[in-house]
Amino acid sequence: MSISVIARIISVFSVLVAAFSLGWNIYRDVILKPRVKVDFGVRIIVQEDTPERAKYVVLTATNHGPGIVNLSMVQMKDISLIKWLLRRQKYAVVLHDYTNPLSGQLPYKLEVGEKIDLLFPYNKECMLKEGWSHIGISDSFGRVHWARSKQVKEAIKKWRQDFTGVA
Repeated sequence: MSISVIARIISVFSVLVAAFSLGWNIYRDVILKPRVKVDFGVRIIVQEDTPERAKYVVLTATNHGPGIVNLSMVQMKDISLIKWLLRRQKYAVVLHDYTNPLSGQLPYKLEVGEKIDLLFPYNKECMLKEGWSHIGISDSFGRVHWARSKQVKEAIKKWRQDFTGVA
């Protein structure tokens, strides 16, 4: 092999390494963002100093990484295929209970592996009354991380059993 052939092979190899490196940096910095797992439901909270058990609607967000994420707002939407086709979907923002010392406060910087619990009142006039199909939390990247629809449906079913007597 001549020196020019070896030089060309090395040049092609270095271009491939540089392209791979550029692609990885773009993926890491632009596409790869923290994943947040959201759980939702009606929970019972027992406190030492009070004999009664309090029910709350709880939204839990856990950062599965990579990196830190800033959570900013709780959002809800009522959407289905028919509502989407007819453009009748509804959106809402929920303010959580800032006065409750057990509840986390938004906005919140969530480190990898950390979680935040947001508590909402559970009564006849709570957010489950409207029957929203999706509930989630938005982050600083403009994405909304939704709870599983099965969890939302179970919470709404529990609310209907407790306050309307209908299952």
